[in-house]
Amino acid sequence: MKLYLLLFLSAVSFSCMEQKKTEEILQAKNKTIDSLKAELKDCTAQAKIMAEVLEKERIELQNNKATK
Repeated sequence: MKLYLLLFLSAVSFSCMEQKKTEEILQAKNKTIDSLKAELKDCTAQAKIMAEVLEKERIELQNNKATK
């Protein structure tokens, strides 16, 4: 009987430890996802700025060619 109780407690303990590890892994993955989302937003903003600058340069070049 004691052996079964010991095995049962061991199984419950192991299960709780595995659940805690799973929760920690999920938290780490969520942090990674949030970090990647922030980086993507930053890259998107930088791309918009670069596109605006390139568009202005293109317009200036066209205007310079038109005045020549």
